[in-house]
Amino acid sequence: MSLAIQSKKSLLLSAFALFSLLLFRFSAFAQTDPPIRIELESAKDQQDYKFVPLNRHGVAVFYQSAVLSIDTAQWIFIHYDTNLVKTGIYKLKLPNLCQYLAADFSNNKLYLFLQKPAFKKDTLRNFLLEWDLMTQDFQLFDLQNYKFPYLSSIKVADDYLFIVVDEQKAKSIIYYNYKTHAKQAIQFTEDEITSIESFCVDPVVKKTYFCMFLKNKKGSRAELFTTDYSGNIKERVAFPFYADMQYNSARIALTGKDSLLIVGGYSYAKDRKQKGCYSGIYTMKFAKNKLSDLNTHSFGALLAKDSELNTKHLEESNLTMSAHVMQSNGHIFAITELFYPEYQYRSPASSYRGFGHYGYDQPTRTFSGFRFLNAYILEFNVQGLLLNEWFFPVNNVLTQSFYNLVKLHQDEEGNTLFYYVHNNEIVSQFMDGQRIIGAQATIPVDLTYKTDLLEYSSNVSMRHWYGNNFLLSGYQYIKSTQRGKGKRYVFFLNKLICE
Repeated sequence: MSLAIQSKKSLLLSAFALFSLLLFRFSAFAQTDPPIRIELESAKDQQDYKFVPLNRHGVAVFYQSAVLSIDTAQWIFIHYDTNLVKTGIYKLKLPNLCQYLAADFSNNKLYLFLQKPAFKKDTLRNFLLEWDLMTQDFQLFDLQNYKFPYLSSIKVADDYLFIVVDEQKAKSIIYYNYKTHAKQAIQFTEDEITSIESFCVDPVVKKTYFCMFLKNKKGSRAELFTTDYSGNIKERVAFPFYADMQYNSARIALTGKDSLLIVGGYSYAKDRKQKGCYSGIYTMKFAKNKLSDLNTHSFGALLAKDSELNTKHLEESNLTMSAHVMQSNGHIFAITELFYPEYQYRSPASSYRGFGHYGYDQPTRTFSGFRFLNAYILEFNVQGLLLNEWFFPVNNVLTQSFYNLVKLHQDEEGNTLFYYVHNNEIVSQFMDGQRIIGAQATIPVDLTYKTDLLEYSSNVSMRHWYGNNFLLSGYQYIKSTQRGKGKRYVFFLNKLICE
């Protein structure tokens, strides 16, 4: 298996290349030049472009291009096919000062949530822009009855917009019919919502499912909810209670009609102040309106296992971890990453005689960032049974902002690709069950021309697109050694193929 950036060639050469790719399998990364790539130039260090992958419909890129009046702004929407060839460009007039917040793509339609903040005498306004990819029609809906200033995510089904609000001071789920303006909110009078852990829509049975962590005077608990599209609660089931255990997260995976698998992290009371907030991962099946018993997978062995490069760091007392859950190829994966906050120590200037805890001239401590060490990955089937577990080393990643770093994709043959992107480099590992297909490999993000020199990059990330195709995105400041090319700051999208 390999990850290759597909080349721009003639139709004949492309067909031959595709035929060749079907005949040969590689064991390491490979890139070709020039890559399938788009660049949109921007003002230096401005990050104005947004994009949404549309599966086999390609990708949509959009941005505000001009302010036409005090009330109106012009937006540009560009549609690219799966080879990043531009197939259409559309200019829309939208309310001025609108900000893009979230998107959803379903039934060949792209939905964009736009918000116009309150300004002077104007009140807060929210809009839903519907883009039909089949007819290329746009329709803007004014969400008249929705006035929340925050949202975490949206989903759309039929004529219903489901809005998850998970801000510190405003936690709720809004069910909104954007054509009739009927609205209902999931809120409680006696319970405080401490976290909305998961939200998913099942269009087959026209239900929504979500988990919430709640608390009141009697204590804290976790619950699973089932509603119809209007927000009417049909089922409400409490998680099993254990006096010495705390649920830290809960993610829902749809596994069949009225069947779910809940996966998340847990902590034992004795472990909460030790190495990380997670004691392990749990799985729990929901079927026939009941939750099964808890299956737990401890991280005790994880804290003692490490690569040669990271052995010394596991002795750090402030080592922590986080976990996220995702689905691929019908299986569920829990990815737990270990990291610790790293500091630099500097001696004070000779003219300053500071008195520290250990005496004079105590070095000052400066936060450098979060040092990632490795990832521990568990694979479950739809019943919540453990199929595989992997250890994935992470090298030389120091970042100021903590985020979920490692991602994966499993193809129909059961081969699993682990990957992360850092400092304009892609690091990956291919596995067939417990068998390593290819050694961990690192390649740089390819540029458009051989004469390009990368000065710096920001917000570079990679995500699964469709099939075995991936999208790389981000911003790059590029210089060229070719006469007359000069410098450019661009938003880019690269297509990569996993084979």
